[in-house]
Amino acid sequence: MRYSTYQSIYEPVNSEAVKSNIGEFRLFITRFKLSQGLIKLVIASLIIFIGCSTVLTVFAGNENENDLLPGGKIAVSQGETLWSISLEHKPPTMDTRIYIEAIKKVNQLESTTIQTGQVLTLPLFVK
Repeated sequence: MRYSTYQSIYEPVNSEAVKSNIGEFRLFITRFKLSQGLIKLVIASLIIFIGCSTVLTVFAGNENENDLLPGGKIAVSQGETLWSISLEHKPPTMDTRIYIEAIKKVNQLESTTIQTGQVLTLPLFVK
């Protein structure tokens, strides 16, 4: 069996071609550094824009939240759900789901589960 070295399985490398490729690579790196600066500038601008948008959204709030006041209180009877309570007590033009969320918010409920005998404060909307 014949012994072969690492260099014997590859053709000899042309040193002139390598030098020209290195020059092209340096040019590419220089252009890439310039574009990296541009990319960093764009990313920083987006972060600032999104941050400002978030701050404005937080301070804008929801106009319906400002109109929400605690109203009367009711005791939950057996078989009642937030849906049935909402259908009885919500304003006629309001969506039932919105009124349920308002009940949850006023009573600081994390879910829609209620129990018989539980006292709920109904939200009152003022326009």
